[in-house]
Amino acid sequence: MRGLAVLGIIIVVVVNLAAPVSAQRAGRRVVTLELLEDHSQFFHGEEVIVHSDTVGEGVLAFLVDDERRMVVIDVSPPPPGIRERLEVIGTFYDVGRLEPEDPRSVSQPFDRLATALLNKPWPAVGELKLLVAESSRPVADSDRVTLRTLALNPKAHLDDGVTVIGRFRGRNLYGDLPDAPGESRYDFVLTSADASVWVVGQEPKGDGFKLDVRARIDTGRWLEVIGRVRVHEGMVVLDAGSIRLADPVEDQVPPTQVRLRQGLAPEVIFSTPLGGDADVPTDGVVRIQFSRDMDEDSFEGRVRVSYPALTSNAAPGNLPPVGFEAAYRALNRVLEIRFVEPLVALQTVKVELLEGVVAIDGAILPPWSLLFFVGG
Repeated sequence: MRGLAVLGIIIVVVVNLAAPVSAQRAGRRVVTLELLEDHSQFFHGEEVIVHSDTVGEGVLAFLVDDERRMVVIDVSPPPPGIRERLEVIGTFYDVGRLEPEDPRSVSQPFDRLATALLNKPWPAVGELKLLVAESSRPVADSDRVTLRTLALNPKAHLDDGVTVIGRFRGRNLYGDLPDAPGESRYDFVLTSADASVWVVGQEPKGDGFKLDVRARIDTGRWLEVIGRVRVHEGMVVLDAGSIRLADPVEDQVPPTQVRLRQGLAPEVIFSTPLGGDADVPTDGVVRIQFSRDMDEDSFEGRVRVSYPALTSNAAPGNLPPVGFEAAYRALNRVLEIRFVEPLVALQTVKVELLEGVVAIDGAILPPWSLLFFVGG
């Protein structure tokens, strides 16, 4: 890393030891380096809060854990051989997703970092992930376990039994987290201030309450969850042992300050039959798998199956309409289509998902279609 000195980067320490939690702007997300690494597209351009060891190499500072290291700009590097544990608030970038002319790029030394670290003028997607710090301060140790401390440092509590309180956010209805563990149809997000975790293993119901993971009207209820901690693709997961209603806690961001955001647009990642398959049986079942959890209700009236004008042995107008039943299997993110009557042999079948099908946070699935040929 000796060549880093040629960067000529002036590292500025931005310290705000007195900034209270209540003054944080809405939209910041508590993350770990693992979460940023595993879901960089989701967090690209977002304000985040991370607790991490910091090391210095030349004029650069890096956030590090046992497996990862990430450049952090505007944090002074500690002396060689020293690790400082800091809370850093800043904006995360996967620089390769930006253009050099982007206003967010021109004010930062991204090109010089790419030259020094990658020996190229500009990184590709995923090659240079970094944090541009807004503030940094030493991490204050606390023996109190909260939902926020779990989200900031889950590995300190792996397999521990913990008790946390947070707001019910349904099945990620507000896009608090980049993905879902997909373990059951009752999985839900619990949020506390700027931190979110998944709760699995139990339906959100108990003495005097039963919450619907698909209903925004139920979000905002306060729950106490007792469970064990683990990590799934960077996201903190609580295996719930018990769930009950709880009183609000004081250090929460009011719901009106929490920004509604959408995740990535969902995609069809697999289907059976595949597009272009021939000799599909007349009693076949169509299954379509998605990249994200989908809004089950959005399929209503937006699934169409027909015999298009692609075959010569029968005119489409002389063929019966295709009767079918469609059911969404949330656990596997699969839409299953079963036909009321056997399909007509030696005909092409077209399955369409029309405009308006959405993920649970409202992100739109582009219209999609599948063509296959029914055997004799």
